[in-house]
Amino acid sequence: MADRCKERIEKAWRVTEKMTATIAFFFWMVESLVNKMALTDDQRELMHNWLIPGFYLHKVAQKETDPEQRGKIRQKSQELLSVLKDKTGPLSGFDDCEIDSMVRTAKECAGLFQRSSSCVEGRNAQLSLHHHGMHRLSDRKMKGLTVIHNFHLKRPDGTTAAERFFENKPINMFEWLVENMPLPARPRSRIKMVS
Repeated sequence: MADRCKERIEKAWRVTEKMTATIAFFFWMVESLVNKMALTDDQRELMHNWLIPGFYLHKVAQKETDPEQRGKIRQKSQELLSVLKDKTGPLSGFDDCEIDSMVRTAKECAGLFQRSSSCVEGRNAQLSLHHHGMHRLSDRKMKGLTVIHNFHLKRPDGTTAAERFFENKPINMFEWLVENMPLPARPRSRIKMVS
């Protein structure tokens, strides 16, 4: 076996433990969110087998670049989420408040896995671009870039990373700075040299 192949196998083996831990953490979080709802066994089955996978695949379909794959994923998502529209189906015995609560929690669960990795990947990608042009970023600049990434940069839906993470709209960072920062001092006037 070529050395290159061995290196790839070793690299895959090194990340397996971390990936397993990430997946275990995701399922633990899902279970804790579902347990908070005090659902019946039928409702839990709906959450685990239909709603959470359906909303997860909906998110995956939005990010898929291959049109054929996107269509297949979207179709499966719609198939799973069809229980929400079926008036005689498994959700027919629940009132609108119960269904809304299940849908809200299912969407939150579906977003957990993506959020736990994508926010870090986006941040790391930005930092790697900055590092590419400069070999070392100062701690001060790193903190500044982190604040800008979390509180200023917005997705197409208009939300910031902090807003998505805390599920609450933060104050406008630049408005706060304008209100709280003192105005800069006037520059010193230059002394003209007489020749």
